[in-house]
Amino acid sequence: MKLKEIEQKIYDEFDKQKPELFQKILADCPKMTEDTPKESLWDKLKSMFTHKRFTYSVASLSLVVIFALILFSIDIGPTQDTYSVIALDVNPSVVLELNEDDEVIKVIKNNSDADIIVGDMDLINVDYNVAINALIGSMVANGYINELTNSVLLSIQSNDITHENELIAELTQQVSDLLSFSSIEGSVIAQRLKFTEEAESLSDALDISEAKAELILDIIDIDPRMQAEELAKLSINDLNLLLEAKNYALDNVTHVGQASNLSMITKEDAYDIALTTLSIERADVIEYEVELEQEEGIMVYEIEIETISDEFELTVHAKEGTVLTDEEIPSDDEETPDDNDDSDEFPSDALSDTVILNIIVTELNLDKTLITELEIEQEIENNIVFYDIQFVYGDDEYELEVDALTGIIYSNSMDESGYDYDTDSEKNDEDDEEDEDDEEDDTDEIEE
Repeated sequence: MKLKEIEQKIYDEFDKQKPELFQKILADCPKMTEDTPKESLWDKLKSMFTHKRFTYSVASLSLVVIFALILFSIDIGPTQDTYSVIALDVNPSVVLELNEDDEVIKVIKNNSDADIIVGDMDLINVDYNVAINALIGSMVANGYINELTNSVLLSIQSNDITHENELIAELTQQVSDLLSFSSIEGSVIAQRLKFTEEAESLSDALDISEAKAELILDIIDIDPRMQAEELAKLSINDLNLLLEAKNYALDNVTHVGQASNLSMITKEDAYDIALTTLSIERADVIEYEVELEQEEGIMVYEIEIETISDEFELTVHAKEGTVLTDEEIPSDDEETPDDNDDSDEFPSDALSDTVILNIIVTELNLDKTLITELEIEQEIENNIVFYDIQFVYGDDEYELEVDALTGIIYSNSMDESGYDYDTDSEKNDEDDEEDEDDEEDDTDEIEE
């Protein structure tokens, strides 16, 4: 509040408390026009205090001053400004505000689970490392982080970009180590907080933390097929699994460890469920594909199966193992009057297969002549038209999803700058071996 405003407030308060006295004082003052310099309020008060008829006691004056300080929120003494912010999201969502010395000055609990995590801990004036240790330990002790849900969203902002980078690197490692000490192979998603109005609005509208809202907006920015309302329903661990499956290249996000998939059935189990549902023998399958996706906030496996005569698509609930859809797709040589294949709905101004392929080889710096086993399929999802593309290049098998109108690459399985986890871990090595075994099985089935 400005000095002149404070003066006017005190002036008005005196007038309210003792109007007859104030009017007498004003009556003694000379009449002034607008062009005449006005006597300041402080000079008037000084005159009042020394006036013979002024009978206010020191106690009364003190009460008025104190009342003014309380009423108009005048700060008495220095205040601590927020220098850095650290947000932890699992399901509990807790935000720590730090001062310039990296001490906690405020704890924000975004949901009821956060109340459980913080409990009766007093984290104010505690160093941020101690606070993070306490919060992660409490999340583990209360079962919010375990071998089934091992992912933590760590979001950081600081007034100093160098310090922000240091906090991201240090805390990512610290959280990962803390989980390892608890015998949990954890996964940490680390992002920079931007505090955008869009994220704040999304947070309020969907009742999620602002940190989770920012991550969702980053995903949608990369892949407009995704819907904020659907992604908001996913847990942090499920979001982590989706990001790994899509391998999005998120500029604002780093990732260590692998999200736990122990709460879900395996891809092989989902494939077996599809075969049973369709009454298809393994020997009759020419080719199949199982991909982890999300639909309406539910983690699912989308399964495509090709036999000699038909193609099938099924969606299986990734956690419950139930079949959500059972749709047979007519083969290319089979004409059906009511065929609802997405390819028939593709817009006429969509980029051609040739143009899309040229975009891909240019973006990925590949030799077009070395591409083999090329497959390009037209798809529509949430009114977004795109190409699902697969091919082999040397010893690598690429899977890409590309916008059919703009040529923007949504996801690329071979993008080294994408959302890739630490391949040096023992668990990931085991997964790679399993993938190689699956590929060998697929080859054997095709040969049969």
